Amino acid sequence: MSSSKLLLVAAVSALAALSACTSGPLYGTTDVDPGTGARSSVLTELRGRIAVQGADTRTAQIFRNAMLFELNGAEPVRGALYELRYTVTSTDQVSSLETGTGVPTASLYRMTVGFDLVRLADNTSVAKGSRFAMIPYDRTNQVFAATRAVVDAQNQAGETVARRILFAIGPALQRDAMAGVPTPATAKP
Repeated sequence: MSSSKLLLVAAVSALAALSACTSGPLYGTTDVDPGTGARSSVLTELRGRIAVQGADTRTAQIFRNAMLFELNGAEPVRGALYELRYTVTSTDQVSSLETGTGVPTASLYRMTVGFDLVRLADNTSVAKGSRFAMIPYDRTNQVFAATRAVVDAQNQAGETVARRILFAIGPALQRDAMAGVPTPATAKP
């Protein structure tokens, strides 16, 4: 088989595989009301209804802030239906040393978050797991620049892990809500 025919077969196979994909945007519309034609989404209706446990360290606070924004946007938490419980660990690892002096010039900041999404109505775990992010950053002899690089790496790691956890719990929230668990429309705040 010639390379052009092989490429065509691969392209057709890829299109066939992609056409069977059933995923959609996490906060996109999933239901259409037949009477009004209005579109809604389970996750959009849950904005402001998912609490995130308090933080006890700066690293945990970075993650918590990012997770609250990913889950609820600018909505304050009210009448929570779910709570995200988590543990945060982080490490800072030197990855490059200056030749001759042994002074660190580059590092990797790693944040790992173990999470458990709990339905508060019956204290049942809906989703559980662990996600991590590794963020490289440069170390310099300038104190402010070196300190700022660490802070930026921490913030980026917190946002990255929060996004990865959202991708893990989003489908679980949709399945849970579709299974008839109380949603914001049926639960009292």
